[in-house]
Amino acid sequence: MGKAKKIGILIILIGLFLPTVTLPFITEFYPLPEVCLTSNFFGNLGNMEIVFRPGQATEIDKAEATGYRAKIAVPYRYIFALGVILVCAGTGIMVITSGGRN
Repeated sequence: MGKAKKIGILIILIGLFLPTVTLPFITEFYPLPEVCLTSNFFGNLGNMEIVFRPGQATEIDKAEATGYRAKIAVPYRYIFALGVILVCAGTGIMVITSGGRN
């Protein structure tokens, strides 16, 4: 197995690993009992986010600017899209490097 194929496999594994590992840390997932799990996941993909530091401000705190902590979060759809891009890039590397050798 060549070096390029190993890199392709590594990129594919990272693309699968990244969204899977961050799944337990998502918030704002609202499951609907009458809809299947896959439809719930993709329907809620726009709402889900990975929160690193929750914001703890109320409207009064915002007006006074005391005790305001900004929320630090990354929307999960970006992590999921990055995983899809990495899997596609790794597959492309595997396909490109497989030609010409028997």
